[in-house]
Amino acid sequence: MSNVTMRLLKCPACGGPMDPPAGEGSMKCPYCGNAVIIPESLRTPAPGQTQQQGSLFSGLNLGAMMGAGAQWTEIVQLAQSGRKEEAEKKYAAMSGQSEYDAKRVVESLAGAQTYEFTPGSGYTSVQAAPIVNAYADTAKSITRWSMWLGCGIAAFVMIVILITIIPILIGVFASLWAAF
Repeated sequence: MSNVTMRLLKCPACGGPMDPPAGEGSMKCPYCGNAVIIPESLRTPAPGQTQQQGSLFSGLNLGAMMGAGAQWTEIVQLAQSGRKEEAEKKYAAMSGQSEYDAKRVVESLAGAQTYEFTPGSGYTSVQAAPIVNAYADTAKSITRWSMWLGCGIAAFVMIVILITIIPILIGVFASLWAAF
């Protein structure tokens, strides 16, 4: 089996296909003349130069990441079942955080809502209803507070304007009254 690598570079200005020259970090678009910086991942090495190939996951310990995911699930379950002290100890050991920080995290986990879905089955209206209702309630609350805040600020600005303009208007009318 042969390995075929295809690189595609498009001009950000006109969308024309571009073939990056070997060993260059920038080039001009042959269609519109726009100067284009060639991303590091699309640069072709100069003749006689080797290009380092790296993986997206190079340097990451995937086994440790999977283990942390399992630990995190256990911590959430312990916190929500009321075994907070055990959850705090496991979280502090996993994350390296202080006991105080671990306690704060576990307290927030204990009060969080969880929703269970069957992977691959999609979301049904019955499964999504609690989530949608929670978000709708939050949106209503935020909208209510922002409306009150906006109206309060507008009222304050109007009062300041009135306090500033009323003495001026009184002075203008008094001078007009005195002139007649």
